[in-house]
Amino acid sequence: MNKFYFLLLCPFFMYACSRQKGGNTIDLTGIGQKELVVPAESIYSSIKFIPLETHEKSILSSPNVFGMDSDNVLVWDQDEILRFDTHGKFLNRVGRLGRGHGEHGRINSANYDENEKRIYVGNMGGFIYKYDLEGNYIGQFKISENNEILQTVRFNKQLDALVCETRKYSGEGLQVNLRVVSPDGAEKGTYLVYKDHEQVSRSMTRTGMLRNTSEGIMFMLPFDDKVTLLTQQGIIDTLTMDRDNFRPSRKLCENWDYSDELYRTKYQIDNIVVTDKYFYLTVTMNKEQCDLLIDRHSHAFIHDKKYAYGSESEHLSLKGFKNVSFWPWVAFDNKAVDLLPIDRFDNDDLEVLKKTAVNDYPLNDMSNPILVIAEERRTMVKLY
Repeated sequence: MNKFYFLLLCPFFMYACSRQKGGNTIDLTGIGQKELVVPAESIYSSIKFIPLETHEKSILSSPNVFGMDSDNVLVWDQDEILRFDTHGKFLNRVGRLGRGHGEHGRINSANYDENEKRIYVGNMGGFIYKYDLEGNYIGQFKISENNEILQTVRFNKQLDALVCETRKYSGEGLQVNLRVVSPDGAEKGTYLVYKDHEQVSRSMTRTGMLRNTSEGIMFMLPFDDKVTLLTQQGIIDTLTMDRDNFRPSRKLCENWDYSDELYRTKYQIDNIVVTDKYFYLTVTMNKEQCDLLIDRHSHAFIHDKKYAYGSESEHLSLKGFKNVSFWPWVAFDNKAVDLLPIDRFDNDDLEVLKKTAVNDYPLNDMSNPILVIAEERRTMVKLY
């Protein structure tokens, strides 16, 4: 059966017009009310399924991909860093948990500088440990906290620096900064991105989201609708993701006593994935989740699907698979990436996977997750 491709323009842009408030604002208040669904093949020119080699030294339990280039895939799994090649072969571990020379503490951030082929492993104490791809220890430094709490760290190649979210709580409220630190630990600048005068009894902390883009680094707090872009020219407030009355307050985000109200009544943006073309949002709301694919430039809604919380078969449908779907957790350049646990594949889907996988590693219920790399099309199309 022949396939014809044509531009998918008018239906989505007409729909998107009712979802925008003008200017640099994306209206999220009506999400999940009118389903808009596209298959993965209309967005991606290629989708690769790469089983990660299951080796006695490479068994993964709760992994995340944090770095990738043309030769390497870097995985953070609890307090371990593992390196695979882009065909799924296990290569080596990087560093080791401990207190000895060259060993790192418990990991709360992992970053990769693909230009210098350097890995940065961070812990809650603000120490950054540096390793090469072979796992050799290079050195370490400490990010000075300056009476601030270090929340999270992201390396950005456009800035050639580590960008840190830091918070300072006081009797006057909260101040959130983005601090820029060189790969050798030198301070390069501090930027105020949020300030309030609220007094909140804190029993938990929800970090902000730092996301790499081709322009710089994007940042959003869980209790603020403002999305900030930090570039080489400084801070730019790029847009607002407007949740209106569905936006959670800082009190709801930082106190367990209000967790029920938070989950029942507010829209929580659990994850944002950013490419040059799209925002991929995962939003939780009252025992339901919503996948949103939004054009970064027109703010058109391309995919808007609500489903029961935790359902993993309701994402972008994948050709040939009955119960396996795809939604990225991270992106590198214009490649959307996720790890799919092997138990997502029933017997029928496992047979499809064996035919499409890029390697022939044995697949069973003890296998490592499947790395999925989906390369975005230059122009979105609809398939007939």
